[in-house]
Amino acid sequence: MSETKRLNEIIKNLNFSKTLRLIWSLTPALTALTLFLIFVENIFFLLSAFAFKQLINAISHISIHGTDKDGAIRHYFIFNFITALLFMLTKSFSAYISELQGARVNEHIDDKIHGCAVELDLAFYESPDYFDTLKRAKDAGADRPVGIVTTFLGVIKNAAMLLTLSYIITVINWGLIPLLILFLIPAFIVRLRLAKQLHARRLVQTPFERQASYISSLIVGDTLAKEIRGFGLGNYLKTKYLKIRLGLLEERMQIVKRGAINSAITDSIATIAFFSCIGYVCYNAFLGKISVGEITLFLVMFPQLFNILQNISSGVSKLYQDNIFLTHLFKLFDLRSNLIETNNPVSVPVSDGMTLEVKNMSFTYPHSTSPALTNINLIIPAGKLTAIVGLNGAGKTTLIKMLCRLYDPTAGSIQLGEIDIRNFDSANYRKCVSTVFQDFGKYNVSAADNIRFGNIDDTCNVGEISKAAEASGANAYIDKFPDKYETIMGRLFENGREISIGQWQKLAIARAIYSPSKFIILDEATSALDAKSEKELFETLRDNIGNRGALIISHRLSAVQHADYIYVMTDGQVTQAGTHQQLIEMDGDYANLFKKTKKQFAQSNNYEN
Repeated sequence: MSETKRLNEIIKNLNFSKTLRLIWSLTPALTALTLFLIFVENIFFLLSAFAFKQLINAISHISIHGTDKDGAIRHYFIFNFITALLFMLTKSFSAYISELQGARVNEHIDDKIHGCAVELDLAFYESPDYFDTLKRAKDAGADRPVGIVTTFLGVIKNAAMLLTLSYIITVINWGLIPLLILFLIPAFIVRLRLAKQLHARRLVQTPFERQASYISSLIVGDTLAKEIRGFGLGNYLKTKYLKIRLGLLEERMQIVKRGAINSAITDSIATIAFFSCIGYVCYNAFLGKISVGEITLFLVMFPQLFNILQNISSGVSKLYQDNIFLTHLFKLFDLRSNLIETNNPVSVPVSDGMTLEVKNMSFTYPHSTSPALTNINLIIPAGKLTAIVGLNGAGKTTLIKMLCRLYDPTAGSIQLGEIDIRNFDSANYRKCVSTVFQDFGKYNVSAADNIRFGNIDDTCNVGEISKAAEASGANAYIDKFPDKYETIMGRLFENGREISIGQWQKLAIARAIYSPSKFIILDEATSALDAKSEKELFETLRDNIGNRGALIISHRLSAVQHADYIYVMTDGQVTQAGTHQQLIEMDGDYANLFKKTKKQFAQSNNYEN
């Protein structure tokens, strides 16, 4: 690759235009103020340098001639003091504004990342590529956005300072700066090359870093703490984590080592150039070609110029390295939901008694060739209990995702009151369906909030929360806590109460009942309940749902046999449908499953007797 193409690639990868637009869009006033302060700071610096030079010349003049004509020393001293003081004050205020801007950008970007994560549809959360992108965007933590802003502004400030110092040094000798820049270019290229190699390595390492993070979460988390200790997995996981991390570190350090050797060589060349320039100026001073003020100013300013050039070089290379963050941050921001929203959404009907109907629906997951659901037809009427039975892998969970409009059908439709749900705004439609998923949420917040999450957009209604808890049976243990509904659930935070998985499940059911939805879906929602609690729940469920439709999905026939209508799913298709008694009389999967369960239940009772 030619140097011109390499330079163009570097400039393109720096994302300067996108970075500027992003920073400006988040903090326009602070960005304008920062740029203004940089300009003012350089003006004061230039005036201070000029006054310093004149002061030295005045002192040199009085040392030779013995007189201070017109009080030049006093005037230049006062002027130098004032400009230097203003320069320092402006510099301090500029540093504060830069820090403030960095902090603001950090919070805005963090919020923007969370916004993207919330808005993207479920398909992204079932894709490893998305998690790689998300990890790279958040990889550097809270300091990276601040670092990007401060580094970027530092480059601008150093560039402005470079122009100021260049003017001063050029007055002494115009050839010094091009010579110094020429010798600094190799060091700059080495830094960029190192940053590019580290970037490429990070892209390869991201899946392994996510794997290490996952293992770490298993070791330190509470979700699987009992099982890890029960099976003695701790040392195995710890060793596996350390092996991955050491492997990643070794690969990184090999690149860093090569970069350090190359940097040592190029920095030595730059140092030789630096002292060659000083030697040249000292020689001209010896010949009397440069005044005392000029040589003094040069000896003060030239080291600063050298440092500024190095700072610009390292700053730009750091921005290039931060492309690891920026590229994938912009990539995350550019992601768009695959769920297509209609431009003219229809208002969701508010009347009771509506039916949710699935018509000839088929669905194939993205990046899959075989359909998960094929030609599904079923009806969930208002005020009725509908059930779905099927073995693992039958497609029940996928069907729930479709009913919640987490995906759209590949073929066919889902209709609410004879209107295709794709004609509604997805967020508004989802308020019509409340689901207790098989992997329901266990929120480490108060018991009241656990239930209130079912209708978070409404004001907290303590009476309705209590009723929902009573309907699910959660009130039986919540009322025993000293703080009752204000008790924090789980042990993650101080004063939290650990509860059983069955009690968590009752909270999840209460959350669904508290929701103002028109339909409630219970996906294996009684699997952790004892037989008595399950019986009590289903005995009162019909009364508690009112005009709402309920869909029960379960392997336990005790949970579905009292349903008004039952669908049987096999391999992504509805193979049977009818009441419990009708299905028992048929020769099919439902009857076989029920007879098998009944036989096991009878054997269990005989054994206990």
